[in-house]
Amino acid sequence: MQPIIAKMALPYFGGGAAIWTACMLFFQLFLLLGYLYAHTLSKIKKVNQQITIHSGFILLSLVAIPIGQLNSEHLLTSQTPQINIITSLFMAIGFPYFLLSTTAPLIQKWYSLNPNNNQPYRLYALSNLGSLLALLSYPFVIEPNLDTTLQSTIWGYGYYLFMISILFCSFRLFKFNYLLENQKNDKAPTDFKCVCLWLGLSACSVILMMATTSAMTINIPPTPFLWILPLCIYLLTYIICFNSPKWYIQKFWFTCFACSSFAGTFLFFVGIQFSLLQQVFTYSILLLSACMICHGELAKLQPHKNKLTLFYLILALGGVLGSLFTAIVAEKIFTQYYELIVGIGFIYLLFSLSLYWQNQSPELSKIKKANNKFLCIASSISFVTFGFYFNQLDSRYFTSDVHNSRNFYGVLAVKDQTLNDSPIRVLFDGATNHGSQSLIEAHKSQPTSYYRANSGVALALNNLDKMQSNKVGIVGLGTGTLASYAQPQDHYVFYELNPAVATVARQHFSYLSDSKAKTDIRLGDARITMQNELKNTGSQQYDALVIDAFSSDAIPVHLLTLEAFELYLKHLKKEGLLALHISNNHLDLLPLINALAVKLNIPLNHFIAASSSSAEQTTQWAVLTHNKDFINNGMVKIRVTYLNLKPEETQIWTDKYSNLLSVIKF
Repeated sequence: MQPIIAKMALPYFGGGAAIWTACMLFFQLFLLLGYLYAHTLSKIKKVNQQITIHSGFILLSLVAIPIGQLNSEHLLTSQTPQINIITSLFMAIGFPYFLLSTTAPLIQKWYSLNPNNNQPYRLYALSNLGSLLALLSYPFVIEPNLDTTLQSTIWGYGYYLFMISILFCSFRLFKFNYLLENQKNDKAPTDFKCVCLWLGLSACSVILMMATTSAMTINIPPTPFLWILPLCIYLLTYIICFNSPKWYIQKFWFTCFACSSFAGTFLFFVGIQFSLLQQVFTYSILLLSACMICHGELAKLQPHKNKLTLFYLILALGGVLGSLFTAIVAEKIFTQYYELIVGIGFIYLLFSLSLYWQNQSPELSKIKKANNKFLCIASSISFVTFGFYFNQLDSRYFTSDVHNSRNFYGVLAVKDQTLNDSPIRVLFDGATNHGSQSLIEAHKSQPTSYYRANSGVALALNNLDKMQSNKVGIVGLGTGTLASYAQPQDHYVFYELNPAVATVARQHFSYLSDSKAKTDIRLGDARITMQNELKNTGSQQYDALVIDAFSSDAIPVHLLTLEAFELYLKHLKKEGLLALHISNNHLDLLPLINALAVKLNIPLNHFIAASSSSAEQTTQWAVLTHNKDFINNGMVKIRVTYLNLKPEETQIWTDKYSNLLSVIKF
């Protein structure tokens, strides 16, 4: 359910990795509520009463099936999008997910009532194995073949099977009529230090899982596969550690973690210089070793089965705290994705504390104590070394920036650089260049980067009738570079999701203030804003509409669907130009754009402007139009690139179906 619902949320919140982070916060929160319910219910002495209560809730949940679609109304109205996401998810799947989350601890608790069942924790490994198999099936089987409506329907039938299964188990147990009695293990107090270790280790593994997801998707498209991969690794380590302790070899996993933490931190600063596979591999090894340490230590610290539900409750609380820190707190206190660094540092500390705690046990052998002491010292030294290493990298790469900011939509940085002996100012969203401007006064008004004079968008805007006033819509503000193409009588309208981008464009770049035309910035998701405009005031009648939202690899998928293109055409004049910026490091969007153009019966013109120096980027644009004057223009005919696409490259995305794996450049 997690990738299905997260994908449903994408069209309403801009398509970035932060949506997955906010969704994870919701799932962690409801997991905590489910575990709290299971822990409270297990305190009732008569097991048949527990069964009756839980069966009643299971039957009551039928009113919430089928699960609802997310409600698009009132979204993006709050200054805290996380609250909107959590509220929407609660309305869509809250009650069924809450009951699903109670299953693992409750079934294990009931299973442990039989004196012959001494290993209930292995059921936790089995439960996570089921989740892992389901997650792995999503990007390779479910997403490429089913739209989200059908996915939800099938999931609903699966829930019916779950309901029947849990009621059957309850019926089997009901006839034994167990009566719980306080045993000595229940009366023995749980050490507060041990509980703190449970809490810290579970929180750190979640922080690393979510932080590596963000780190991966700064430079790599946040496809469901790359959202699922860290979660699969997270679950896999739970399966390994709780199924059998022999796979958790402390020295091996600590060595892997120490090496990968330094490599991962280096990628954190210069990841764009490495390939997709190199980044995914490094971050995956970092997450795997980190979670093996966290979950391996948790398995060593697991209590007697009579305290099973308390143990899981604390783990769930740690997950919520980790999610809160990553999804909300880190955004408020950091200008970069420093939660990755914080998580690594805390794992070093918690590993040392766990080893020190275990050495206090009189039952531990001298050899084991010596081994723990060695690893404890090694982890402490690594922590200090890591802190020094991070500080050196941070002072080199970030402290000289002109501007740094972070919000729900990402991290922005403005850097002053020198290229070919010329000073320029560049805007970065994560690690992606979102526009630049010369700092030489005489060249400030010249468009640069992806928007330079020989680019496809330059051809489109320069071919507008200069004898009349032109209205141009632009989705994606960046530095406001395209405003430099405007004539005095023109009106340029920019649609921008991230309010921080608008602030940076006004304060640190002069394209907007120097523009000859009237310029407006309309904040909010472009598609929702344009839908509201069509509903309230009718078509904007643009002479040209520029969609510049795909140069980052965290592309907003909902701007590339058939429904989105139909909306664009409604806002264009009959002879208007629809220009799409499709330059991208890891995604080939041209086949998709061409398939949409064929579907809508609009001629497509493709333009590539290769870079001639290190100061330029190779830029790729597609212009869709019926405008004969543009199509027959001599310069356009010289510059246009003719397509030769294979028949299988004709996939069309809709609001209910998209497959990002199909456009990744492998």
